[in-house]
Amino acid sequence: MRDRLVARAMANLPDHRGTLIEALGPGDELLGFIFGAPVAYETGFGSGFGTARLTGTIINKVTEQVSKARHIGGDTGTIARTLPREGSPTRPIVISKLGLSIWDLGIAGQTSPPSRQVSVARQNIRSISRTGKTRGGMVEIRVVFSDESYFDYRVMEHDLYADFWPATETFA
Repeated sequence: MRDRLVARAMANLPDHRGTLIEALGPGDELLGFIFGAPVAYETGFGSGFGTARLTGTIINKVTEQVSKARHIGGDTGTIARTLPREGSPTRPIVISKLGLSIWDLGIAGQTSPPSRQVSVARQNIRSISRTGKTRGGMVEIRVVFSDESYFDYRVMEHDLYADFWPATETFA
């Protein structure tokens, strides 16, 4: 039953592959993509009023610093430290002939053309690999850059994104 519901929902998705191929433009080639978000995403403000809001904000900031220390490596000014950390919505992480890019398709995932949020040239990427950690049905991956910095993402596994994993091997 669950598989039928998922299949029906997936049938109504926009053609993200076609949108991303068009956005990459001539001279580049889509090798694979997957939707994901930074593991060490920036949190918002605490909820509530007065002291409760302040307490929530402090807890969020402490949690954010711990997560950042675990999931983003490298000194100030390295590639990983320059990447955006917005956690919502999930965005397509694209591996192409020219490198890695992250795109914004809007809150509903249907904005066309998408806007490029991140672009890292192929020669600046050392590897993309699974960390072995999962959470909430999502898999954690680590992108290691040529300057030895790294950045972790949580990505959605689905048959639609099967070409992403072979594409990661092009960095090995």
